[in-house]
Parts: sequence; structure tokens; C-alpha cells
Amino acid sequence: MQNAKGGVTLSSQGMNGQLFPPPGPPGMSGGPPPMVDWVIAPDESVPGPVARPPSTAGENLPQFGARIMETVNAGFIALSIAVGKETGLFRVLAGFEGQPKTSQEIADEAGLKERYVREWLGAMTTGRIVNMDATGKRFYLPPHRAIFLTTPGLGYELTILAAALPMQGKVFNHIIESFKLDGPKGVSYDHFGDFHHFMNECSLVWWERHLVQTFIPSIPGLKDMLESGISVLDLGCGEGGASLLMGQEFPNSSILGVDICNHATQAAQKGIAKHSLTNVKFLQMDAHDIPDDWEGRFKYILAWDSIHDMAHPNKILERVRKVLAPGGIMSVMEVNARSEIKDNMDMPFASTFYTNSMFHCMTVQLNAGGEGLGNMWGRERAEETLRDGGFNVETFPSPFEGSFNCHFLCKLKE
Repeated sequence: MQNAKGGVTLSSQGMNGQLFPPPGPPGMSGGPPPMVDWVIAPDESVPGPVARPPSTAGENLPQFGARIMETVNAGFIALSIAVGKETGLFRVLAGFEGQPKTSQEIADEAGLKERYVREWLGAMTTGRIVNMDATGKRFYLPPHRAIFLTTPGLGYELTILAAALPMQGKVFNHIIESFKLDGPKGVSYDHFGDFHHFMNECSLVWWERHLVQTFIPSIPGLKDMLESGISVLDLGCGEGGASLLMGQEFPNSSILGVDICNHATQAAQKGIAKHSLTNVKFLQMDAHDIPDDWEGRFKYILAWDSIHDMAHPNKILERVRKVLAPGGIMSVMEVNARSEIKDNMDMPFASTFYTNSMFHCMTVQLNAGGEGLGNMWGRERAEETLRDGGFNVETFPSPFEGSFNCHFLCKLKE
């Protein structure tokens, strides 16, 4: 059955008391794999399954050609995965609980056109994501795949990443022009209307499970301060997912989110109304323009995947030092990468992060007059920047399951 968030819940009775669901209808190859969360870390000491880059030792021309063909084919499959996520087709198939249905039945349940659904099923079935029965006319999503693709966690986050491909494609020609010697420095935020929604949706998968439950309690004294009541600054808040969660959990604290993009803060405002919050506020503001009269105002500052996008991080840190209260702390979250390409060769999803950086993070900073740090500026460069900015820094790579990030816990130097 579908749960309240559109994912799939299988009762222990329905699974005969097993931890994982049983194999689906005939036609599946093998039983379902165990459900796992992200383990994203280049550190060999981190246990658990990881998505390692392929080995190319001794590769010849035909092998390279085969790998490129597989990669390009996978890219097109990813586009169809994005369609399944955005149209709700994965949720519809999950709701059928593994029972084969015709393309018309699936389209009717989804409220979509059958011809488009049938072509999508062609892509998903030949891509070995959706199965079909012996007639070749009925299709189903095996239970383990339904759970993986629709329940918050690893699989659902992958569908969000897949949906980023068409979003980034909207700026493709602008990026190509920016490559040229006589082209623009970069692409402005004006061209990225969907990006903040993508980031918020992606981050919420983690925030809803860990921000309040595990991340905040991991910072000594922070939970007690938030419960007693302090002022918090969410720097580069996007659509405000983290601010809204903190506002709901800690009603005695005041949360202020600022972001350079007006459409992002407007979307965040809707969350205030939705949850009837009086302790959360959002402002459209360039972080370089944080006013002097905020001096000493904030006991906690959160900068989640935002510092590397800002034109001049050193100037941002000057502002932060001014507005951080005595004894205050700042959490800077950045991608858990190293600063040199050679040190990221075995990093899971490194290529995804570099590509995403090229299509957003690096180019928006270059457009704003920055040096184009990108989201892969890495731990060494981030630590150096934060220390040069006047902070003592403790670094916690991949602090929790499901985390893409390093946590840089910052306190003002005395």
C-alpha cells in the first residue's frame, strides 16, 4: 500500500515476517537486494556499500566503446526515470503492489495519456526497471523496486537526481557559450528557476530524517540553546526546508533565512503559512549585504551547501564574524570531496558532482565575479578558507548515514 508520503509500506504480515519483501511475480531475476541508505565517502574506513567508479586497468578500445555505449544509454534511461518521478508513474505502479496492469489501466490510474505512458513503459521495461508479464501487454513494478524508487532514502533521492538532468539541460546552451574565450563569464541565477526547488527536495530527504533527530544533537549544547530560545541565521536558505523544520521543532527560537534569489524566498514564505509559524522569517538578500546592525545577533548560523556559490566567501565570512554572537557557532556543510581531482578518483558520484558544479555552482559564482570554486572545492580548500576567515574549525566528514557532506563546525578565534 502507499503511505502518506507516496512511498510504499509492506506490512510484516504481508512479508511473512521478513525484513525485506519477497520476490515479485515470475520474470524477476533473483530476489530483492537489502534496502540501504547512502554511503557517500571517499574514506576507505567507512563501512557499507558504495557506488565505486569502474576500473579501467588494461582497458582496450572495444571495452572503452562498450563502456561509452552503456553510459550514454544509461543517460537516456535516467531521463525516463525523471519522467516516472515527475508524473507520479512510479507511485502509481507501486500502488498496484506488483500486480501486472495494461498501459491503459496504468494511464487511467495516473490520469495521463495512454500513448505517452506506453512509450515510457517501453523505455522502463527495456531498461530493466519495470517488468512485463508473459503476454507482453501487462506491466508491473516488483515490490523491492517500488520501495527503492518511492520511499525516502537512497532510491528516491536518485530519482530526484535524475530529474535534475532536464533541469540542467535548460542552461546547456548558456554553459556552452560560457566555455568560449569570447563568451560570458558564467550563467546568472536568473536562468535557474528550478534549481532551488531541486536542492530543497533533494535535501529534505535527509533533513526530515536527521536535521532535528541526529544532526543538531551532535553539536554540543546546540539543542539546549535552541530549546531555550536563540536567534538562528540560515545563510543561503533556498526554499527554506531547514529553517521550517527548525522553526517547528524549536518554537522558542527565531529563525531567519536569507537567499539571493527572490523566487526561492517566495516559495519559502509559503511554508510559513502552511505550518502557521510565527518564529520563522525569510528575506531576499545577497549575503554580501548583511547589515551592520545585525552585529552579535545570531547564536547559530547554518550555511548548507551555499558558501561555494557565493561570489566572495572571504567577504561573507567577514559579515558572519560580525553578526555571530559571542560564544556562537556556525555549521558549514559542503560536499565531502577533496580539493584535487586526483584525490577524488575513487569518490562515489564524483562525476555527478563535478557535472552539477559545471552546470550551476561554478558558473553562477563566476558570473557574479567570483573565482568559480564549485561544489567540489573540497575539504582542504574549505578548511583553509574558513580558518583564514577567522574561525577555528572541526571537520566531520560524512557525519551521518545519507549525508553527501562534510560538516565544518566553526567557532570564532579568540
